[in-house]
Amino acid sequence: MVPQEEKHLKIIFTTDVHGNYFPYDFRHEKWGKGSLQRVHAFVAKECQENPGNTILVDGGDMLQGEPTAYFFNFITTSKRHKVADICNYIGYDVAVIGNHDIEMGHDIFDKYVDQCNFPILGANVVREDTGEPYFEPYKVFYRQGLKIAIIGLITPAIPQWVPKDIWKGMRFEDMQQSADKWVKIVKEEEAPDFIIGLFHSGMDEGIVTDDYRENATRLTAEEVEGFDLILYGHDHANNMEEVVCKKNGKSVLCVNPGCYAYNVAVVDITFNIGKSGKVLSHDTSCTLNYIGTLHNLFASDFKRHFNYSFREVKHFATEKIGTFLNRVDVTDAYFGSSAYIDLIQSLQLKISEADISFTAPLFFNASIEAGEIKVSNLFDLYRFEDHLYTLILTGQEIKDYLEMSYADWTNQMKSIDDNLLLIGPMKSNPDRMGFKNFIFNFDSAAGINYEVDVTKPTGCKIKIKSKTDGTPFRMNELYTVAMTAYRSNGGGELLTKGAGMTKEEIDSRIIGVSEHDIRYYLLQYIKELGTIDPQPLNHWKFTPEHWVQAAAEREREQLFGVSSKA
Repeated sequence: MVPQEEKHLKIIFTTDVHGNYFPYDFRHEKWGKGSLQRVHAFVAKECQENPGNTILVDGGDMLQGEPTAYFFNFITTSKRHKVADICNYIGYDVAVIGNHDIEMGHDIFDKYVDQCNFPILGANVVREDTGEPYFEPYKVFYRQGLKIAIIGLITPAIPQWVPKDIWKGMRFEDMQQSADKWVKIVKEEEAPDFIIGLFHSGMDEGIVTDDYRENATRLTAEEVEGFDLILYGHDHANNMEEVVCKKNGKSVLCVNPGCYAYNVAVVDITFNIGKSGKVLSHDTSCTLNYIGTLHNLFASDFKRHFNYSFREVKHFATEKIGTFLNRVDVTDAYFGSSAYIDLIQSLQLKISEADISFTAPLFFNASIEAGEIKVSNLFDLYRFEDHLYTLILTGQEIKDYLEMSYADWTNQMKSIDDNLLLIGPMKSNPDRMGFKNFIFNFDSAAGINYEVDVTKPTGCKIKIKSKTDGTPFRMNELYTVAMTAYRSNGGGELLTKGAGMTKEEIDSRIIGVSEHDIRYYLLQYIKELGTIDPQPLNHWKFTPEHWVQAAAEREREQLFGVSSKA
């Protein structure tokens, strides 16, 4: 059948903005890349040039990540959520909720969702009391006489990462099953011309357990018939990829522009229309547009409109809270006891009064120089708004937990020439070296003295010598252990696969929860002490030391481009 006319639609997509609202790096006090200000500059120009045929979409994780997000979530007392005002000003049409949005808690994400002038979707987030979707499951748009349906889905892993009181009243369904259900409903009830999947879930890989699959975009595209386009986020990896649906053999374009609003994805869809007005076919193409330094009159308008809010955040972020006498470097944490990790460990032990503390590095590479410490520096020390939990564990469970952590982290060395760490070319950038596993699962412990023998196989590396007060550490004794909310809910599987505990057993062992998030206590801790001389506790080390020293020298150069602890 010969088309009678063509109609054109533009989908403009951002995801995983993570607090990058202004083109300013509040952590390091310099102008930054990307941001919602530059999204506005890009989008307003596109809409001006293409009136009536655009849809602006966000893929979630809008509310967490930088001093801006923390300020608008927890510090300002405004009745309105400033991020909702910013997104409304830009003109978003629809978004999906992200796991880090939910992590902020009901008071914050409910307020944000209520105050956005556009729907926040989440079809597989279900109310426990009614079984109905907590968020809107889908939204229908009309553009140029075309009917476009967008179905929103989120990674179902949240109950394994976030305490239940944060997401109370909700349950999270499997993405593939929920997608299949809602595509059928949308087709039957709406009969749209085009169906878009809007997923806050990465392409693949990630954590897979018997209970959930963290990143299910590829699986859903392959197994669920009916999507014409999938927009996804969560894994922060920009990507444009055709995935073939096994049910009908059709290719589905899956698009991720990456994080922090450095890029904007623009999907151009040409619809071929027949005599009856029915869509005969469509052609889809996509570009990733770098907006890191974009500036125009629309950016200036945004800057003027939100200038007061910008200055409020800057004042908050630059407040002096203390002094460090020594430089603190995240990279030291990969090679042994470090001032960076041990400052946090000491804080966690102080807050919780626990016997032992677990924590991990949250940045691949970050440092704080000796000298004046400001609020903004805390975001290099501690990345997430995580509460501190205290659990009861046996000595054996503590050892098994650490065995899994170091197995994710270290190689088994057979000679001095072998790697100490599990590293390799980065998937997103093969020219650079990175870790094979997630750094936020590289937990070390404080409160005990121990060695990690990297010549030993998985499960046999850890030798706990004593508690740090010199008293014996026994496998059959019970100890109180401080860890993040993420970890205490099974995140990273160190308690489940590592220590061999069920989720129900973990919940039964929780004996305490901090009132505030860890970064709040870190701020108070530094203010209280005033001047801090951050030093490693030197309570654990890798052995054999001469092998480790040689390997660490090589791998510092490979990973970070430095040949020694500068």
